[in-house]
Amino acid sequence: MPNVVLKPGLTLGPYPERKEDQADELEQRLRTALHKLRSKHNQKTLAPQILARKVNKAAQGFDALSDDQLNKVINKLRTDLRYKGLKPGLIVGAFAVIREAAERALGKRFHDVQLLGGWTMINGTIAEMETGQGKTFTTTLPACTAALAGIPVHIMTANDYLAQRDQETLAPLYQRLGLTSSVLSDGQAHAVRQQIYQSAIVHGSGPQFTFDYLRDRLAMGAEASPNQLYLHQQIARKKGLAPPLLMRGLCFAIVDEIDSVLIDEARTPLIISRQRQSSDEQNQCIDALFLARALNQESDFKLTPETRSAQLTTAGKLHLTELCRTLGEAWQRHRHREFYTEQALRALYLFHREKDYIVRDKRVMIVDPLTGRTMPDRSWDQGLHQLIEAKEGVEITGVRDAQAKITYQEFFRRYLFLTGLSGTVTESATELRSVYGLEYQRIPTHQSSRRQYQKERIYSTEECLKQALLTEIKSLHGCGQPLLIGTRSIEESQQCSQWLHNSGLPHRVFNAHQDAEEANIIAAAGNAGAITIATNMAGRGTDIALGQGVAQMGGLHVIAIGRNSSRRVDRQLFGRCARQGDPGSVSAYGSLQDPAISQFYPTAILKLVRCFAKKSRPLPAALGALIARLPQRRQERQERKQRLSLIKQNQFLSRALAFSGHGE
Repeated sequence: MPNVVLKPGLTLGPYPERKEDQADELEQRLRTALHKLRSKHNQKTLAPQILARKVNKAAQGFDALSDDQLNKVINKLRTDLRYKGLKPGLIVGAFAVIREAAERALGKRFHDVQLLGGWTMINGTIAEMETGQGKTFTTTLPACTAALAGIPVHIMTANDYLAQRDQETLAPLYQRLGLTSSVLSDGQAHAVRQQIYQSAIVHGSGPQFTFDYLRDRLAMGAEASPNQLYLHQQIARKKGLAPPLLMRGLCFAIVDEIDSVLIDEARTPLIISRQRQSSDEQNQCIDALFLARALNQESDFKLTPETRSAQLTTAGKLHLTELCRTLGEAWQRHRHREFYTEQALRALYLFHREKDYIVRDKRVMIVDPLTGRTMPDRSWDQGLHQLIEAKEGVEITGVRDAQAKITYQEFFRRYLFLTGLSGTVTESATELRSVYGLEYQRIPTHQSSRRQYQKERIYSTEECLKQALLTEIKSLHGCGQPLLIGTRSIEESQQCSQWLHNSGLPHRVFNAHQDAEEANIIAAAGNAGAITIATNMAGRGTDIALGQGVAQMGGLHVIAIGRNSSRRVDRQLFGRCARQGDPGSVSAYGSLQDPAISQFYPTAILKLVRCFAKKSRPLPAALGALIARLPQRRQERQERKQRLSLIKQNQFLSRALAFSGHGE
């Protein structure tokens, strides 16, 4: 952890942020190597017991202090941190004070491994902590230490609900330390959000922080210097106006489930847009869909599902020209007709209802592929959203033009200090190191995991999979053991629900159609006899509490149907069970008819493999695991290449357009 205090001021200016790193490849490799060596050194020289002894020594006599005496200790610590910076000795002292304050305010005491997790993060390394080990509680150690040093701290969680829950839970600790805290949510006025960002610690979801940063970029202009920024703020105050900016810069961020945000959502563009003044979108969308449907897939266009792209062939362009002869002037321009027709082809063939979006209250709502939740405030750009609305026969909203946009990949690289924690970092360690310069450290568990894994079962047909799945569900349900069945899409969750309904098995479904009921559904998922079907990321960040007597039955049993896009997401689903020392178990099912498998292997290979599946029995475990893993590994590799390509593209545009590192 650097001794420089990462806060607005004379040294870093009124709005600190990291400029886009454009170091050459050799320099970047040297930095990564040095960072890795430093991380390994820290990992070797500090075990949980050693850190705990240091904290215990610093905390001697704290339990005998009155509240007023403890306040004096806190005030002295605050002064030392602000003037001397985040030095190792002061961090140890801060951890001792925070531990004592947590006991008094929350009635909870940090375990040794949680102290190590906090130490890891405040030294700029990601902490890989198993699910159920108290990750939210652990974040208070680096957050409160930095906040006591006067550094504005941003804590990011997966959604607004979790941000609200965490801030309310931890507020007594913050108050005991003399720190203010607030939470961001939708619908807050500009002045309210400005006041929120004056708090020492701000909780919120990733989009809340990112969109506020974009609003600030629009307010200050892409070329605003720190001095210009300071003058704008002062002039606004003298005129009695609200200063235009919301945030106090990008100083210090702690990201929960950091792998999901920095890797899975890296390419997601976050866009601030305005309504285009045009009344012809409806006719244009209808015409584009008509033209797309009139084309022949065999000869006129090619689809690439992996990148969701559609491309007209030479024959298709000629056919399209003929079809457009009787249409309006805009369709006589070849760029216009080809672009909108290709967008219409994407809307028709590459974006699917109940998978990529749902229709609710006569509105098209995008479904987050990672969480299964709807994103009502987001829309696809370049007319795609309007084309999907036309396809579904709902009211067509106006096309919006982007005013500012940025990806998570760009946004998080601009924080002066970035850290976080997750239970599934190992698989993405190389990418986190090369893209963000972040190392990770595995944190031991406070209690040994009691999760039991069954061998993966891959069947020759979906019918065999269904019968085997229902057999296991009936058996476990008959014993009263609660079940959480994870699926990859809304469509799969509904199909599984139909199987259970036809078999007379009572159950609840949680997908984008029921996202408002998430808390209630997840809260009941650990009760005896409960069967819950959910899209893969449901309940991440929450503990599924076991009902009375469930632990004696073996705890929650998680069933995964089909592999996800990465092994890491599979592990995240498995982590729903056996939390905080509870028992739990996992089983996984798949079939050779799964599109992920059937589209990867040649027909001859699949025919040969089916010979190993006798009647309705699964493939031998090792063969089944290999058959399922290879397509998954290719998808992981493709997505990783796309993310790295995005970085190079952004850096090239940044240099070519001379945007001073700001490419939004």
